[in-house]
Amino acid sequence: MTRPAVRLVLVLLLIAGVGAAGWQLYMLEKRRLDGLRQQQSLDAVREQVLHAIDDSRTAQQAYLAKGQGLDFWEAKFAEATAGLTQGLAALRAQANGQPAAVEALDAADRALKVYEGVDRKIRGFVVNNTDLMAADAVYEDGLKTSGVIRSSVEQALAALVGPARTGYDERRMQYMIAGAAAGAGIFVSLLLLPTGRRTEPEVELHAPAGSLHLSERPLRVDPPVMASPAADSMRGPIAEPVVAPPPAPAPVPVESRRASVATALPEDSLDAAAKVCTDLARVKDADELRDALGRAARLLDASGVIVWVTDGGGKSLKPLLTYGYPEEALRRIPTLPKDQDNATAAAWRDAVTQVVDATDSAPGAIAVPLLVPQGCVGVLAAEIRHGRESATTTRALAQIVAAQLAVLIPTESV
Repeated sequence: MTRPAVRLVLVLLLIAGVGAAGWQLYMLEKRRLDGLRQQQSLDAVREQVLHAIDDSRTAQQAYLAKGQGLDFWEAKFAEATAGLTQGLAALRAQANGQPAAVEALDAADRALKVYEGVDRKIRGFVVNNTDLMAADAVYEDGLKTSGVIRSSVEQALAALVGPARTGYDERRMQYMIAGAAAGAGIFVSLLLLPTGRRTEPEVELHAPAGSLHLSERPLRVDPPVMASPAADSMRGPIAEPVVAPPPAPAPVPVESRRASVATALPEDSLDAAAKVCTDLARVKDADELRDALGRAARLLDASGVIVWVTDGGGKSLKPLLTYGYPEEALRRIPTLPKDQDNATAAAWRDAVTQVVDATDSAPGAIAVPLLVPQGCVGVLAAEIRHGRESATTTRALAQIVAAQLAVLIPTESV
C-alpha cells in the first residue's frame, strides 16, 4: 500500500465508515434512552392505576362498616376512579400503533363504566339498609369488575412494554457496531503500515513522469550527501563548463588496492542483484523505481547514483533518476554534451564502461552505458566507496543493473 491515491482512498473509506458507525451508535443510543424513558413512564402509570383500583375497593368495603360515613367514602371512591381514568388516558396516549394495547384499554374503559354502576348500586343498598345485598354486590360484582379492569390494564401494559424494553437489544447492537468499526480501523491501519522495503532510503525523480511512463512523483528526498570531485567528473560542471584534457587515472596506493580487494563484495551479491533486476522489471510507479535504485546503490556500495538519458535530439545527456544527492545541487546540473571530457560522456560515446580510480581525497566512480539494440540510450554513473570500483565484481554488478535499467528507457531519442 505505497500509492498515495490508494492510501488516501483507504483513509477516506475509514473516515466514512467511522462516521457512519458513530451516527448509527448515536441513533441506537437515542432509541435506547427513549425506550428507557417510556418504560419508566409506563411503570409510573401502572403504579397509579393499580393504586386507584385498590383505593376504590377499600372505599366500597368501607360502605358496609357502620359509622364510617357514606359521603366520605363516596368521595374517596370518586377520587380513586378519577385517578383510574387519568391513568387509562395516559396509557392510551402511548398506545398509538399498538392494536393489542388499544383493545385492552377499550375493555378496561367498558369495565370501568360497569364498575361505577356497581358502586352506585352498592350505595343504594346501603342507603336502603339492605346490608346483605350491599355486601353481595361489593364482594361479588365489585370484585369481579375490578378484576376485569386490573387484567385489562396488565394486558395493555404488556403490549406497550414489549417495544419499550429494547435496551438490551440496542446495547448489543451498539457493541457489534463498535466492534466492527474498531476491526475495520485496525485492518485499514495495518494496510497503511509501511512495509519493510519502505524503510530504505528514498531516491528523487527529476525527470518528467511520462519519460518512464510513470504516473506519480516522489514526496520526499534523501538526506543530502556531500558531492565530491569524483561526482563532478561524472556529472559535468555545475556553474560554467571547463574543457580540460582527459584526466589520467590517479595512482592508487598499494594499501588502498589491498583494501579494495579485501572489501570485495560477497558472492551472495549476485542473489541481491537478481532481486534488484527482478524488481526493476516489475516496477509500476515512481515509488517502486526509487526503491529499486536505492537498493542497487547499496549493492554497489555507492554513495551517489545518477541515471543519465539522452535528450530528444540525441546531442546531450540529462539526469533522469538520482540517489544520494541533495535536491539543491541536482537542480543546477546542466545537460551533458556528447563531447564532454569526463567518464560519463566517454561511456556514452564509446558504449564502454569507464572507471575512475579513487584517490586519497575523493572516492572512485564507475560509468556504465545503457545499451539497447538501437544503441546507447544513457549512462548509469555511480560514486563507489571503499575503493571497490576497481573490483571486477563491482563492475559486473553495475553492468547487470545497467542492462536492466536500459529496457526502461524510451528509445525514441536514439
